[in-house]
Amino acid sequence: MSTGKIKYLVLSLASVCLLTACSKNLIKEGTEQLEQGDYEKAVAAFEQAAEDAQKEGERAPEAYRGIGMACYAQEDYEGTRQNLQKALDEGGLETPIIYNLIGGSSMKLEDYDSALAAFSKGIELPESGTVSRGTKQETEADYSEVIREMKFNRVVCFEKKLDWENAKAAMAEYASQYPDDTEAQKEAEFLSTR
Repeated sequence: MSTGKIKYLVLSLASVCLLTACSKNLIKEGTEQLEQGDYEKAVAAFEQAAEDAQKEGERAPEAYRGIGMACYAQEDYEGTRQNLQKALDEGGLETPIIYNLIGGSSMKLEDYDSALAAFSKGIELPESGTVSRGTKQETEADYSEVIREMKFNRVVCFEKKLDWENAKAAMAEYASQYPDDTEAQKEAEFLSTR
């Protein structure tokens, strides 16, 4: 996994921690370990945070999100899916990034139906929005590139399933929204032969 993608994941986790006012030291520690690339220590901190929350009768979506991101960085795609889904199940913030990670992990596991389901959920979410980071601090979150990626990955999933009709329909929709995408033009040309 590229350093840029890992930094992107860490920043996503950090922003989610700020969004959800997660102040537990273990979440902060896990996030720092994740940022430094020490995934085993990050997972240990996040797991302890989840365990502590459970003991207190609380939910720990941020902890499961952190575990999922550490799993993704280590190319443990099943662990990624399980933990990010657990984060959502525990009331964690639904973002296109989370659904893209679940969908991408499902693709790596060749579970294209699950990938399509995740991408569909992620695409339904807003491309941007105002995010509160505490009192008087707001930023604009832009998910447009993540949503674009999910839309393209839907095409790939249909192709992998040999579902040419849906692949062509998804590609036509994608191409109409992103006509300058040269990779998509090549993909559309390939699909025209099917």
